[in-house]
Amino acid sequence: MTEHAIINSIKNSGRIPAIPDTFGNVFRMLIDSYHYDMDVCVQELIKYPQLVDSLISVLNTFSKLDRKIITVKDAIIYLGTKNTRLIAISFLTRLLLPDKEGRTKVFDKRKYWKHCLGTSIAAYKLADKIGLSNKDKVFVYGLIHDIGVTLLAITLPDKLDSIHSLQQKGLHQIAAEKIVLSGITHADIGMWLCKEWNLPKEIIEIVAYHHTPFVSCENSVEVRLLHLADAISTNYYETLLGNHTTFLYSDKIRTSLNLAQEDISEINAGISDEINKIYKLLDFNSFWFD
Repeated sequence: MTEHAIINSIKNSGRIPAIPDTFGNVFRMLIDSYHYDMDVCVQELIKYPQLVDSLISVLNTFSKLDRKIITVKDAIIYLGTKNTRLIAISFLTRLLLPDKEGRTKVFDKRKYWKHCLGTSIAAYKLADKIGLSNKDKVFVYGLIHDIGVTLLAITLPDKLDSIHSLQQKGLHQIAAEKIVLSGITHADIGMWLCKEWNLPKEIIEIVAYHHTPFVSCENSVEVRLLHLADAISTNYYETLLGNHTTFLYSDKIRTSLNLAQEDISEINAGISDEINKIYKLLDFNSFWFD
């Protein structure tokens, strides 16, 4: 995979954001409380001052505490690991969205961010309906599931524009990607980046297989759930883009998760309002830096 011409072009672009090698280990702690170590987490997070500033800023802006939070340790204590990992993954995703208008002529980062939020919200609601114990995890997965698309936006914007042009002519996203990217897709690119960044295996599988949900993997339920959530959010996203196409999913996916069609319709009906509520809290404006 690392020998593919597109991957080499991405690597040679000089635009891949650098993160500390140990960030993946910190994120594992935030996901799995059994391995959580506050002091180690703090020591690693302070290597990224922008992320620390974001954690503290969110807390001071939205909390009603009687004192100002000034240290990352205080922020994690008050936010909790659930909210800390949410902001951390939002920060990672923001690293891969171009500043200002970016270099693409078609890609709209704000509309795309709403698609990511929509996938997260739909995943959370689907997880609730099937009784998945950790709904917060799948919300986080939704934010990062299409990280391969955003990597293309900052490293090979002309390729992403070509893909969008084919989509506007009615070609399916995956088919368009395979034509433009010489046989690979944003899922392949995202999987490569997740491995480069040493992110947890469950995130790698979500990113790699959300368009091929019946691939055998350790987190198969979560992968199928994200596939369905992505379909719900993509239909919303298409309306933002002014398209009238519908992203279809297999009923086999829905029934494998013991979901009724009414469950999908219910989530679909409320997705727009839910996105707008959360958009203000996790707006990428708070993560922008030149």
